[in-house]
Amino acid sequence: MHTFTRLTVFCLLAPLAVTTHAAAEPEGASGLTAAFDDNGLHSLQFAGEEFVQDGAFHVSHAVMRRWDGGTAAADLKAGRRAFDPEKRRLQISYPWGEVGCTYNPEADRLRLTIDLTNQSDSVLTEFTAEIMQTRFPQPPKGWQPHYPQRNFNLGSPTTLFAACEHTTVAACNEDVGRPLQFGWAGRESLSQRPLIVATVSDWMGEMLNPMLSRPLYPGQSDRFELSLRFAAAGAPDEQLAGDLWKRFAEVHPYRLKWDDRRPIGALFLSSSGLGAEKNPRGWLNEKAADFVSEAGRQAFRERVLAYAQQSVKVLQGMDCQGMITWDIEGQEYPHATSYLGDPRSLPPEMEPVADAYFKTFTDAGLRVGICIRPQLPVRTAYGDGVRQLEAADAEANLDAKIEYGKKRWGCTLFYIDSNGDPNVPMPAEWFCRLAAKHPDCLLMPEHENPQYYTGTAPYRCYANLKQLGTPDYVRRLYPDAFCALYIGHGDPEPVKAQLIEDVKRGDILVIHGWYSADNHKVVRWIYEQAGK
Repeated sequence: MHTFTRLTVFCLLAPLAVTTHAAAEPEGASGLTAAFDDNGLHSLQFAGEEFVQDGAFHVSHAVMRRWDGGTAAADLKAGRRAFDPEKRRLQISYPWGEVGCTYNPEADRLRLTIDLTNQSDSVLTEFTAEIMQTRFPQPPKGWQPHYPQRNFNLGSPTTLFAACEHTTVAACNEDVGRPLQFGWAGRESLSQRPLIVATVSDWMGEMLNPMLSRPLYPGQSDRFELSLRFAAAGAPDEQLAGDLWKRFAEVHPYRLKWDDRRPIGALFLSSSGLGAEKNPRGWLNEKAADFVSEAGRQAFRERVLAYAQQSVKVLQGMDCQGMITWDIEGQEYPHATSYLGDPRSLPPEMEPVADAYFKTFTDAGLRVGICIRPQLPVRTAYGDGVRQLEAADAEANLDAKIEYGKKRWGCTLFYIDSNGDPNVPMPAEWFCRLAAKHPDCLLMPEHENPQYYTGTAPYRCYANLKQLGTPDYVRRLYPDAFCALYIGHGDPEPVKAQLIEDVKRGDILVIHGWYSADNHKVVRWIYEQAGK
């Protein structure tokens, strides 16, 4: 039978009763007051309001991986629980070790230091602890029942806000580098929520857990530096968390250099699901066309090059910097495969035409670009279509596609489709490294988090999603950040004032580039008003 030796976790706490006051508070205001008993944190008050329902710290989930790869839930029955008021530390002993938490109150914040030391002969692979049950004097503004308020420290600093009637509380991860789940769990109650910390997620775990992974090997220790920060209601977010935003931007500095902010034209050569026997890739949205026979392929060449010539006139008329062709492979397969996102997989009718097609634009002084995906399109053995398989090295796969597009056609604009889930995009580091390797290219990934903006111009969609330009929370971190905002078939008239501000601040509008769209006049006016 496998046996565990001890693993130790430390939680450091403040003195039994500590009251601190901010030096520059208005008359009559009070700072943070913390009180402790034999079990640890007992009370936490700011400006006379209580924020602790139950201060008991406990581990709620832990998993150990044995030497043979098997896993087992760790025994969570505490063998010893002791609070040292002098050292302000709560120490809890488990059969697999110890967990400790230190609470250090200051004038306007409570710092929490959670230490884990694995003294077992297995690997601690998953860890979740409830730090306290938080009590809010009133339900925080904007919170919804059951909806958690948490972050994972992936691509953005963890700064979560609970705005009550008289006080705003910010839950902050003081470490802006390593991944960690921290925040308030979802519950029916809006006034009482558990404050948790975890190296694993119960939400979208298949995608999140590999990125959150913080295995603790035998004999090793780990530490989480967290805080609860307090300010009077209405205090700006910068007052509560501005230092963490600055620190995050220093750890992940802004590096993108792309001076040309003129519009980019989006070109679509095909349609998905057309169901045409002699036009299986849906070229030019013509169901009756024959683009597969010898004569049909010649007709296809003529039609595609005429399409390119027409698009050049439209793009130049809108003073575009260039274009992106979304579907150079056509759209043989139904949504969501549609276009493959792999320029190395051209169908037989496009292969002999593609070079002349892109040369039409580059000869006119326009940049050219394509859509690529991190996945690999693979035909099934049973002839039932193509599957997009996740590449073992998605970064290397994208790099190969970028190199191909650059070398063959001179591509410098790349829309990157399907880079993860909208809520859990692929690691921003991959795209920042790609941008650094290809500084002559502009990468526009479909999904984003703030860190993506350090090296790319993320794609945002007004046409279908009604998104606008670079979010304010991104500009707080990176004032020079910009996005590629797809206007497409959307009507910009209702939001033209906001779009003027977005363009002034550097965002690029992406328009339909193969015909003179009705919204082109408004887009042109927006650029004029923005002084671009």
